[in-house]
Amino acid sequence: MSLTDKFSERYGGFIADRPFATLLIVLAITLTAFYGQSMLKMEAMDTEHMLPDDIEVLKTMNYVSDEFGGSDSALVVVESDPANTGTNEKRDVRDAKVLAYADLLSKKLELLDDVVSASSGADLAKEGDRLAQSQNKINSLISDNPQSMLYYSSDYSIVLIRMRLNDNYDQERLSQEVTGIISETAKPPGIKTQASGDFAVQTSIQNQIAPDMAKTGQYSFIGVLIIVVLVFSSVRYGLTSLLAIMFGTVWCFGLMGLLGLSVTSQTSGAASMIMGIGIDFGIQVISRFRIELSEGRIKKAMIATLKAVTMPMATTTIAALVGFKAMSMGQLTILEQLASIMSYGILCCMLAALTVVPAAIVIGERYAHLFRFSIRR
Repeated sequence: MSLTDKFSERYGGFIADRPFATLLIVLAITLTAFYGQSMLKMEAMDTEHMLPDDIEVLKTMNYVSDEFGGSDSALVVVESDPANTGTNEKRDVRDAKVLAYADLLSKKLELLDDVVSASSGADLAKEGDRLAQSQNKINSLISDNPQSMLYYSSDYSIVLIRMRLNDNYDQERLSQEVTGIISETAKPPGIKTQASGDFAVQTSIQNQIAPDMAKTGQYSFIGVLIIVVLVFSSVRYGLTSLLAIMFGTVWCFGLMGLLGLSVTSQTSGAASMIMGIGIDFGIQVISRFRIELSEGRIKKAMIATLKAVTMPMATTTIAALVGFKAMSMGQLTILEQLASIMSYGILCCMLAALTVVPAAIVIGERYAHLFRFSIRR
């Protein structure tokens, strides 16, 4: 008898004799994984972080950023948005009150720690440090300035506030601070103001990562459940096989949190991919056990099952890990991150299939046997 067979026999006997003790160990691991998930970071990935640092274009951009104090920019959009016609609501943002409002916002934004400088279309309408006194003079100064196209739309319904940011600005903090300044600053009637630019878009994407992961995970789970129930013609066996991907996915992201790794918008769909691949482990254990159970008792069937599936599942996992490692050897950082998540996911699904699934099978068979026995009596 090989070393693998000896281990499988002892391990299978332990699970068959002590399924609840196995589940307690699994529960402890899962609670640790939940703690790890609470530490998991959700980050937005920009183009810079998708490429290796030694790419020439990134070297140039980093040099310019260091030399000139940051290359990232952000916008606040002040837009004409009249609710009613025939009112005094502003339609042309060159109005003195609108520009005074934009100028006030610009000064407030420039005080933020993450902002290097801020400028607005109101700067083009100034004589010295103050806005021009007459509306005609304001219109003339703006129309004669060649930079007006950088701040105003062609129909003068929008004026921009441009911010230059620090290299290592805190995206979430900046978004909250800019939104707070916009909400607390009184604006003229008929004006709509909102943040724009990369920092606002990436913050919005980041806020969608968790809901999207939950949604795609639910759809994947339901789809896989329908398939395995049809394959096994049994709800109990179908649900039992799903334990491999349920616990495997939780363990995967818990492990990532404990290791200080993060999930980005580009890799947030990895959970669905893990479920699609990892369900095979649960199916293998269930299918083999049903074959072995027809020839013997539960303990004997479980030992035979683990002897039969442990080595093939381990081989499949190793082959998958080698494939994902090869994928991570490319230049794109996003592929390396996706490969790492998939590697952890497949490994955790295999471990769950060899722990949670066998214990659940034994408990299910014992209760089913007692139920059938009581009916026959």
